[in-house]
Amino acid sequence: MILRSLFPSLVVAFLLAFAGAVNAQAAQKIEWKNLRPQLASLKDPLEGLTQDQRFDIETISWARGLSAEEKKLVQNKQGIEDSKKYEKQFKEAGISVDDLLVKYRSWQSDVEERQKQVNESLNGKQIRMPGYLLPLEFSEKGVTDFLLVPYVGACIHVPPPPANQIVFVRLAKTIVVNDLYTAVWITGEMKTKASSRELTLIDGSANISVGYHIESADVEPYKEQ
Repeated sequence: MILRSLFPSLVVAFLLAFAGAVNAQAAQKIEWKNLRPQLASLKDPLEGLTQDQRFDIETISWARGLSAEEKKLVQNKQGIEDSKKYEKQFKEAGISVDDLLVKYRSWQSDVEERQKQVNESLNGKQIRMPGYLLPLEFSEKGVTDFLLVPYVGACIHVPPPPANQIVFVRLAKTIVVNDLYTAVWITGEMKTKASSRELTLIDGSANISVGYHIESADVEPYKEQ
């Protein structure tokens, strides 16, 4: 897809910048790290392993998780053979792969659960935060609904960030966009609300898990502050 710069298409929308600046004066400025709740650190069960051993355990975990049909696929043959070799190496080193995998999978589950948790202290607060606007769809008449993400490529070129690192944004005014990922400041009332949003892609669509919502948001081009 050949995409044109978004800024020329946002001239009308950014006429709202003055109103947004006024609202921003009363809003709490936050960063992406503030969206994560403060929790005690989890103990990494692979902490005592070398980097190579960590990779080996992940390979073994992957291989053991394959279905009977997946194990027959040619593209999985080398990985399966490698996993058997790694299991033998762990056994020779006196390390129980079974015990490690139980702890590792439990840790993975805890990490995934934490990525869904939000910072409830932000609920109902007027906030101001930077990010990249990703339109959920394109329309010649303009759109209001976006995902605010922390980095370029999120949800399109690389897997989505955790739900607590994505904000669904509905702008106060419709804007016409022709591109992806424009750096902006968003101001509005933050709501902690888990949901799933459909993102239109060039080859289909994807459901993206979201942890926060901002309705009737004001938008301004990003500038260092």
